[in-house]
Amino acid sequence: MPIRVLIADDHAIFRRGLRSLLAEEHDIRVIEEAESAAAAMAAIERLGPDVVTLDIRLGASDGIQTARSISQRFPEVRVVMLTTYDDREYLLGALQAGAYAYVLKNSSYDTLAQTIRRVAAGQRLLSPDLVHHVLEEYYRVVHEQIRHDSGLSSAEIEVLRLLAAGMSTQVIAERLFWSEITVKRKIQDIVDKLDASNRVQAVAEAVRRGLI
Repeated sequence: MPIRVLIADDHAIFRRGLRSLLAEEHDIRVIEEAESAAAAMAAIERLGPDVVTLDIRLGASDGIQTARSISQRFPEVRVVMLTTYDDREYLLGALQAGAYAYVLKNSSYDTLAQTIRRVAAGQRLLSPDLVHHVLEEYYRVVHEQIRHDSGLSSAEIEVLRLLAAGMSTQVIAERLFWSEITVKRKIQDIVDKLDASNRVQAVAEAVRRGLI
């Protein structure tokens, strides 16, 4: 059985070009085109495609919200976001909405065809150029969890960074527009929270935990 694909894009020339290219694949069959979110949802309900290629923008509609609606109403249908937007927020939004893949329109045709096949088989994929966005978000979340577990505030993390840079209490106070007494109290709080005996050990422990 060929993979049944719905192309949802508000540019007719792109839809027809993609349909023509996919027609060359013996195991992929385009069953419908849609120029809007409403048309895409109606076609999915009527035809039940295996894979939907979906642009971030569908005229006045939001492709990410459309992807979320598809995932909620038709969980068996796999969404491939096919777009020109190399944007971290769009990428993360699409993945959170349930998209199986996020591929840039400047990807090679072979990449797109293979993406459709692999998504139909249940795999999740990204264009290689976009992987760094996901890694950045992963490390941000990990770092935030480490910070949360340490009990340190964002301000205390900043003090640790300045201590690690070799700054004195006076310089830190000037940099943060605090009094020296406030800085000393913050440093003592940091030392206590990290179970260190002094500021040098606190910095070393912060580095070991990946806090700075």
